Amino acid sequence: MIVGVYFHCRMVREMYEIMVREIKPKRKIEKAVCVHALPDITEVGALAVKKLVKVLNAEKIIEVEFTDMPPMVIVEDGVVRPPQVQIYAWNSPDCGRSLLLVTGDDQPMTAPGIYALSEQIAKLIADFKVKFLITLGGYLSDCENGERRVYFTSTGKLEFPEMEKLERMPKGEIVGANGLVPVIAKEKYEIDGVILLSKVDGKIAVSGKTDVEAANLLLRTLKKYLNLPIEGEEVEGEDEEMREESKKSEVEFQSYIY
Repeated sequence: MIVGVYFHCRMVREMYEIMVREIKPKRKIEKAVCVHALPDITEVGALAVKKLVKVLNAEKIIEVEFTDMPPMVIVEDGVVRPPQVQIYAWNSPDCGRSLLLVTGDDQPMTAPGIYALSEQIAKLIADFKVKFLITLGGYLSDCENGERRVYFTSTGKLEFPEMEKLERMPKGEIVGANGLVPVIAKEKYEIDGVILLSKVDGKIAVSGKTDVEAANLLLRTLKKYLNLPIEGEEVEGEDEEMREESKKSEVEFQSYIY
């Protein structure tokens, strides 16, 4: 029975097509830390990574297209393209550390598709000799009392021990690639990782909007622990622009097949 189930899953995954396109020649990245977030129900992780890409002026190096993405196209400046996962690189001019930034337009529509894409992302991260992985996401809650915080959970030892000062997520579920990628990276490639979850106002999330304050809190957390050369106003500023960006991501709720 177990063999039959495995064979079925393998055949389902073979139905998909993954295309990895290198935009820039593969480069050597020193002391690489990867920050990863694909859009989920809260959108805060993906929004934080996209803001980080802009503030650091990171360079796009890889595009990944996958046939289990939602059947739509992205329109940019009047030109259409398929949904993608994008990988960016940034080299610190001072501390010798590099960042690999992974984000995208959406997640696959089926559970096997999410697994297949997560495995591909984990492999790409490993190919760059990433030594630590940070995945971002949102933690749905009631924020009416104004309390904001970042929780964490990990797959192994922490590259930045100070993160232990954050509150550890005691139990629960993390759905989608933002949870699977660090687990696969640890199991297959021995890359330790941490998942940072920013407390999100549930009322904002169910309205289809993005909790910009929760995304900013993730950015402040990354700045603190990674010692990133970004100023406070760069993190806190452009909130209106972030809100406009989040509006672009507002879509009607979709039914995903699991």
